[in-house]
Amino acid sequence: MNKFAVVVATLLLVGVADAAKILVLMPVPAKSHFGAYAPLFEELARRGHEVTVASPFPRKTPLANYTDIVLEDTFPARDSKEFNTFEMREASFPMMMYFIFKICSESCEKVLQLPNMQKLINSKDLEFDLVLYEPFFTECTYGLLHKFKAPKIQLVPNSIIPWSGDPVGNPSTLSYIPILVSDTGSLDFMGRFSNFMQMSFLVLFRAFIVVPTMDSIMRKYFPDPTIPSIDELETDTAFLFLHSHPVLNNPRPLTPNTIELGALHVKEKGKLPQDLQKFLDDAPHGVIYFSLGSNVRSVDMPEAKRNSFIQAFSKLKQKVLWKWEADSLPGQPKNVRLGKWLPQHDILAHPNVKLFITHGGLMSTQEATYFGIPLVAVPIMADQKVNALRAENSGYAIVLDVHNITEESVSWALNQVLNEPRYRENAKRLSSIITDQPQKPLEKAVFWVEYAIRHGGAPHLRSAALKLNPLQYYFLDVIAVLALIGLAVIVLTTLFVRAAIKTQRQMETPKDRVSRNIGGGVHKKQWYGRIVSDNKPSRL
Repeated sequence: MNKFAVVVATLLLVGVADAAKILVLMPVPAKSHFGAYAPLFEELARRGHEVTVASPFPRKTPLANYTDIVLEDTFPARDSKEFNTFEMREASFPMMMYFIFKICSESCEKVLQLPNMQKLINSKDLEFDLVLYEPFFTECTYGLLHKFKAPKIQLVPNSIIPWSGDPVGNPSTLSYIPILVSDTGSLDFMGRFSNFMQMSFLVLFRAFIVVPTMDSIMRKYFPDPTIPSIDELETDTAFLFLHSHPVLNNPRPLTPNTIELGALHVKEKGKLPQDLQKFLDDAPHGVIYFSLGSNVRSVDMPEAKRNSFIQAFSKLKQKVLWKWEADSLPGQPKNVRLGKWLPQHDILAHPNVKLFITHGGLMSTQEATYFGIPLVAVPIMADQKVNALRAENSGYAIVLDVHNITEESVSWALNQVLNEPRYRENAKRLSSIITDQPQKPLEKAVFWVEYAIRHGGAPHLRSAALKLNPLQYYFLDVIAVLALIGLAVIVLTTLFVRAAIKTQRQMETPKDRVSRNIGGGVHKKQWYGRIVSDNKPSRL
């Protein structure tokens, strides 16, 4: 018994010694962003790490070692005219990006004014061994990255966003992978042209609008003059976590400290509320699940488009479960059930769900793929269109343009996916791929978090590309030198040839000059004012 007690005490001491203090900074009031990594925060706490989470999404039930710093939702009201996502779909790409940035930058400044954030900013005794942070228009909070001076892990709730690959030196893949917000999945000339132009806009937009604005806000609330630039703070990132998978987001070259964690948030099937369980169980023809996610609301849908779905649903033998954010739906068919909030993960895991009508958000797409559910996608904004196009190209989805929502188009898409076996077969095939991994995404994420703690941010995995400026990285300095050398060779060769010709002419004898002047059909030679013909001589 004494030996057993010693062993247990030793193990407990080892666990305490390995425990770390981890700060999570996720101030964006986007539930899908937070939900992508929430299981990681919880698992780290269960493993004995002290996890402090600054976000608008506190846990509903306490968890040991897990502390919430509650940040109120600083986005415009979801039911306001300003935040109608269906109207954003009408805007051009630059206007949409500017609109999103405007909302996010205003939100970021409001976050820094919150009492709980002020306590964190002005804390004197807090220390952390690691900071996990999100880079989506949250740069004004980066003063905290400097304040705590701990290794950092960037959490991207998607595949690489246009600027998130830079902090760890990931190579550009513009020529064959659409950027996150691209409106095309094509690799033909026009697709690549569109990709290049959109990326060029985003690079300039970030450099001349996003970073200066966020830097100004940051320095207003973090007056420390030693705070480096936003670019420097990001470049010191130890790891980049991506909520992506090669099947869903295209294979691409990644640095060793870039970790793909697609479907990290997907868990084993949970228990549904009794009434929902009965609704799904008692569906002999199956159920269609309809949700546009947490940021796109069905109630904001224009009336004509809403009626198109209602009329199409009324003709189906299947039941429809619709995430609808109001108490009632005018003209609601008998086979349609509404819910302001629905446990999407557990619904998609039910065997009677035959089809998922979605906005194409990555979390929704991953969950559907994980459980082998085919899609009808209606993308509205941000990454949704490129996610939907990938699903369509993979053969398990039909994409409906939001401008072409009619009763006929909706009915056609639903009947195609429900009645053509290939859609479900492709969904099941991709499900078998995404679930076939040597290590579960959550276990993988925990390993690399603890690896970063053990090895002080793992600087040995950092790419040498981070030491190069753009001129050096793209060989522009080498190309410039080679161009100068080539130009010098051309100039010197030209001068040498001209000098050689001039010298040769200066060394010519009168006889050489005569032999050089040959022309026409008659051989003529000039000799001191006389033209000598091959026929007969004559005087000038």
